[in-house]
Amino acid sequence: MLETDPAAARLADQLERSFRGGAWHGPSVTEALDGVDAAAAAARPLAGAHTVAELAGHVAAWMDVAARRIGGEKVLDLPPEEDFPPDGAATPETWRRTLDRLDETYRRLHALVRDLTAEGLEAPVVGSDPTVRGLVLGVLQHNAYHAGQIVILARAAQGAG
Repeated sequence: MLETDPAAARLADQLERSFRGGAWHGPSVTEALDGVDAAAAAARPLAGAHTVAELAGHVAAWMDVAARRIGGEKVLDLPPEEDFPPDGAATPETWRRTLDRLDETYRRLHALVRDLTAEGLEAPVVGSDPTVRGLVLGVLQHNAYHAGQIVILARAAQGAG
């Protein structure tokens, strides 16, 4: 039986920090979403920008793509309605479903990363980086980038300065 690689454990820890909290850069995805209700998530306070709900759906979609790629699926791009799902906060119930999907995709990806072997980290994948290690590093960057956007949009939607 192959053992989990220490580098995979470190990447899983960083994934946890980028998603749940404890990252040095600032709020994680879930910290950024804490206290954001459906109305604020659906608001478009900046013309031409995504909503918080669209960003939450987008982060979930790409963590799902990463998990699928680690599993060997050749996912290249997503159609626009999957990339930035619309109406993810049309009602409080749809907002709860969006947040539940986000959490579910995170948990699945985290478990896959945590259990990677050294060989698994260096395995080829489709996408912008040729290895699983690069893919996971990209997810970390993606989470940090969008967490920052969510903070700004949520403050603007809630009227905070």
